[in-house]
Amino acid sequence: MEFLFVAMCLVVSLYWARRTFSKPSENLRSVDAVIPAYNEEPCLEQSLRNLLLNPYINRVICVNDGSTDGTAEILARLVADCGGRLVAVNQKNTGKGGALMNGLKHVTAQQVFLTDADTYVPHDSKGLGYMLAEIERGADAVGGIPSSNLDGAGLLPNIRATVKLPMIAIKRTFQQLLGGAPFIISGACGMFKTDVLRKHGFSDRTKVEDLDLTWTLVANGYKVRQVNRCVVYPQECNKLKEEWKRWRRWIVGYAVCMRLHRHMLLTRFGVMSIMPMIWVVIYGVASYLTVWSTTVVQHGSPHGIVVALFPAVWVAIVSLLGVISAIHHKRFWLMPLAPLAVVYVLLSYTIWLVHGIKGLFTGQEPMRDKPTRYPHVVG
Repeated sequence: MEFLFVAMCLVVSLYWARRTFSKPSENLRSVDAVIPAYNEEPCLEQSLRNLLLNPYINRVICVNDGSTDGTAEILARLVADCGGRLVAVNQKNTGKGGALMNGLKHVTAQQVFLTDADTYVPHDSKGLGYMLAEIERGADAVGGIPSSNLDGAGLLPNIRATVKLPMIAIKRTFQQLLGGAPFIISGACGMFKTDVLRKHGFSDRTKVEDLDLTWTLVANGYKVRQVNRCVVYPQECNKLKEEWKRWRRWIVGYAVCMRLHRHMLLTRFGVMSIMPMIWVVIYGVASYLTVWSTTVVQHGSPHGIVVALFPAVWVAIVSLLGVISAIHHKRFWLMPLAPLAVVYVLLSYTIWLVHGIKGLFTGQEPMRDKPTRYPHVVG
């Protein structure tokens, strides 16, 4: 498995080198943005102001999805300050998919950018320009990289950030090369042709509406692409309990989407983009059970547990990813934290065993939980 990962990195590096000379679009103010907002009072204002400063954004449509905090009041004040470039839509709570589709009714641009209210979208970078350029080259939908906002973040977000950005870039690029499209266009960073999104929009039949939509677009023959030069920064969970609930939603939602889109599983996209995610889990769980028992017997406990948790190859790979992340985030302490990313590996495997398998067979998902928001949405 480690050698396969190294091979993936080499292939992806060659692909990135080939794409280095691509240029961002020069069509400024040609994209509308839609942001759903449910109880986003702590972070909404700064997120909206950042978007309005982006040279590629024409208008921002924010949909207040029945919030019970001060979201509506913040929107009313910002609309008065920003004039016609900010559109506020207030509605009864429908869920994220319904809020996005309601916001889409107010879009007038040919392209629409979707993100979340807790996500910092750098206005001084050309990330959206690279996504727009991909659409101008014929793509129907384009995903970027949702990294981690580490401003004011605790230990857990920093551990996750050690590998998150490079792993997303590697996996989704490889999925595009072999499977024809990336696994998902994240709800935190996606650009679509407006008419395509209106025809095949979001639904609330799952709690992972972005994954459901991505697979629907691929199934209907649309060109879905990944752009690694657009990086945005959503907030991360500071509490393990909230992280458990969020990963549970993602994993069970993935399992449910496999049921909904089972006709795709034996296609090129299914074999190379959908199925490898679960194959890795099966291999990983089996490997841990085998290696842990063998290592603990050979080395004794607790030394054997430490060796099993942090094998040399694992430490070497994640340390390299940690260097990349530390350079990107300009936070040197991400490098020594990188081996602790095993926490998220164990978290995902455990959730698969406890909840994922059940979701795969029953199609049932847990209620959507709202993570705690923080007033940290600036880079």
